Amino acid sequence: MRKRKGIYIHIPFCVKKCNYCAFLSFEANPELRKTYVDALIREIKLRSDQANDRSIDTVYFGGGTPSVLEVSEIRDIMRALRANYDIKEDAEITIEANPGTLGSRENLISNKFRAYRIIGFNRLSMGVQSMDNDRLKFLGRVHTAETVEKDVRIAREAGFDNISLDLIFSVPGETKVDALRDLDVILRMEPEHISCYSLQIEEGTPLADMVDAGDLEEVPDEEDRETYHAICKRLRDAGYEHYEISNFARPGMRSQHNSLYWDMSDYIGFGLGASGFEYGLRYKNISDIESYMITTNDGRLPVAESSRNTPFDNISEAVFTGLRRIEGIKYEEAARAYLRGGDEDVSSDPERLFWRVFADAKKEAVEFSRTGHLVIDEEGLRLTEKGIDISNQIMALFV
Repeated sequence: MRKRKGIYIHIPFCVKKCNYCAFLSFEANPELRKTYVDALIREIKLRSDQANDRSIDTVYFGGGTPSVLEVSEIRDIMRALRANYDIKEDAEITIEANPGTLGSRENLISNKFRAYRIIGFNRLSMGVQSMDNDRLKFLGRVHTAETVEKDVRIAREAGFDNISLDLIFSVPGETKVDALRDLDVILRMEPEHISCYSLQIEEGTPLADMVDAGDLEEVPDEEDRETYHAICKRLRDAGYEHYEISNFARPGMRSQHNSLYWDMSDYIGFGLGASGFEYGLRYKNISDIESYMITTNDGRLPVAESSRNTPFDNISEAVFTGLRRIEGIKYEEAARAYLRGGDEDVSSDPERLFWRVFADAKKEAVEFSRTGHLVIDEEGLRLTEKGIDISNQIMALFV
């Protein structure tokens, strides 16, 4: 049975780097952005020439901030994808569009959203992060809370009926009450999907420099977890399905693209520093923009590193990512990952195969089950809400 397949397009440009951001992104002038789009289109053609399966179920434009590109540049990238791949008629096609990057007047914002719809985008992901202007300024965001509400309203008017909004909590100085107040404002906008992340202080960011200098204290883990569980409850009470550690959706509105990452489906990564997973091969693209453009111009794929998964790599990754989902990892699903690459029977006894592979982990896994952090049953394994708090410790058993 064919698994789903996705495409990720990395747009590394931003209006301004946020204070917490460690992603591969930076400011760029219009000329560099245009040159990059040309290189990206060359990579799309190069990869398609080597593809065995060109059927695509999801497309995701991420970054960075894709909405800093001109509409014509976004259109050209999508045209290249459609010319080289068979994007299914019902494919989920997402674009990240940060508030404050869409135009200075309502008619310009509306025109941009309507153009996205004509190009083929049917899902919009917006990095809101907070609905408090002081926290937005602290995080280094370029928008205000008022901008968010305006942009969401205009997106609805332009025809977007699948909108995802991101929220960051555990910002230094923020209380649980503050985070829930942010969430309540977001809920009033009735998004189909909400992603909630606790702030991670990443090395090399301005916030990390502040921590190192003693000018900033991170939120204690106990407070972070208390806020997280309060957010989960508030979202469940509002009718959202908690389907992955950090993700919540209205029934039927899960992120199809992100789900590819969690069920070991293939995905193609295009662009600077993008990662991909195809035919059991994991790869990562060049992260230097000049090298990326020179390489594609020479007719070569811009791959910086690659490795072919072993059967253990496959099952280990399947468990690690599968445990992020609320339904967890099924024994049969794990066995299929182990035997990836053919149509052979997964095993007459996938549970037995699972514990043969992870024999060394079984004792500790059973102990986590006894303490209420992990459910182990005849179908597979899944984290409890209590287990999510120590998810990395449990997942590490299977790496």
